[in-house]
Amino acid sequence: MIVPFFNYASRYEEDREKIKEIVYEVGISDNFILKERVTEFEDAIRQYTGAKHAIAVANGTSALTILLKAMGVGPGVDVLTPAFSFISTASAIGLLGGRPVFVDVDPLTGMIDPQDLEKRITPASKVIIPTHLFSVMANMEAVQEIASKHNLMVLEDSAVALGARQKGAIAGMIGDAGLYSFFPAKPLGGIGDGAVIVTDNDELARVSRMLRNHGQDGITRFYHHLVGYNNRMDETVASYLLHKLHRYDDLLHRRRQIAGLYNESFRSWAPMLQVVTASHEERVYYTYVIQTEKRDELRTFLLERGIETQIYYPVALPLQLAFAYLGHQPGDFPNAEAITGKALALPLYPEMPDDHVFQVMSAVADFCTKVNVHV
Repeated sequence: MIVPFFNYASRYEEDREKIKEIVYEVGISDNFILKERVTEFEDAIRQYTGAKHAIAVANGTSALTILLKAMGVGPGVDVLTPAFSFISTASAIGLLGGRPVFVDVDPLTGMIDPQDLEKRITPASKVIIPTHLFSVMANMEAVQEIASKHNLMVLEDSAVALGARQKGAIAGMIGDAGLYSFFPAKPLGGIGDGAVIVTDNDELARVSRMLRNHGQDGITRFYHHLVGYNNRMDETVASYLLHKLHRYDDLLHRRRQIAGLYNESFRSWAPMLQVVTASHEERVYYTYVIQTEKRDELRTFLLERGIETQIYYPVALPLQLAFAYLGHQPGDFPNAEAITGKALALPLYPEMPDDHVFQVMSAVADFCTKVNVHV
């Protein structure tokens, strides 16, 4: 690829020697998992977000599972979750024995639709999972209002949104609890997997800490207060994330800078290209996703120019084979289903050189010009 989508080699180049140092230091320390480096990283996340509690875990799906379990999700419990999202928001519910109740999304942003959300609440509903995707946040004010009205808890899936804000409030700290993922592709990408749960709720924090480590209380080993999981963060992951967090705001600034160039370039091609441009300065650009009816043709055109793209996501969750037992049919979630045929993610990462950014912009403009000529 001339313009790769992720380009991990360039993303980790700056930290080559630091990573070697971290691995060696942890390797000779006799402390490999959930020790002082993890505690230090949790403290740093609390400072960064203002959260009362930060609980480091193995990955984002673990964070979702632990929080749902702590919120009382199990057999006989319904959880409202977007029909357009990564599978973990729904699979974690199902694995606990709960029922995912899918909600359609806004046709432009792809975020959970508050109007459809309220219609789908059932007597067994207990939790809402509003998911922030790509670089856009769900309408948390509307979600919180609905949750309060119906006495529901809000688990904010802010996995890709560390540092994002909505009307000044930081993502992950608007609901009852939130989480951030540190999978290598994420804005604060680690060396391996990892995540952090954040909350101001003392009881959710207490139970989550025990659930991540076999139900132990973190004080006395081998006394198990709950049946928990082995979902702990490694010391190498925590040490690297702590190192990278020091320059995280600079990385976010560069992401916004690239996204701003894309926004300006693609503005003239509306409505052929649909792009969310609102609240630019408060957003964290994890991936830059556009929508177009000619998604597949554009993807092929860009590939021929050496530009790699990704499709997030090809099938709406209710229509995935994994959830066939719920009995949903095509047409049940029209907005989510439509987005799966139109969404395309373009390359965007902080280390992306300007000439690659301009190549993407030029290639997209060439495609749109070509299509307009033949209309």
